[in-house]
Amino acid sequence: MRVRVVRTQSSGDVDGWTESFGDWIAEDPRLGRAAVVRRVRVPSGDGGMSAGQVDWINLAVDSGAFLTGLIGLFGTFRGSLARRERQSARLVVEYGGNRYIINEETPEDAVRVARALGLAPAGDEETPGRAPS
Repeated sequence: MRVRVVRTQSSGDVDGWTESFGDWIAEDPRLGRAAVVRRVRVPSGDGGMSAGQVDWINLAVDSGAFLTGLIGLFGTFRGSLARRERQSARLVVEYGGNRYIINEETPEDAVRVARALGLAPAGDEETPGRAPS
């Protein structure tokens, strides 16, 4: 799985947000021990490496619970940004050729993405944290 943090007005990494979020993941005691975090630099158009920008964070994950924690951590990270930047920050999750954009940091977002990635049961199963109806 690959993740990055972007602004809604731009499709690229902005102001090192992805690299900073990678640091948050590695330092978080709940996620850091369960994740393999590898920063990925994407070659620039002329064939050289980008100048210090980290375009994606590769994560080895095996459960929807990890993704729920990741999205929760993103909410905390986003809250640390300047107020004017906070509203435009989005988490992009890419897996198996599919891309998902996390606009908020709710448990429902985590479940939606985990199901789409095949990391959580699909269908009518109970949503974590909610009583069955």
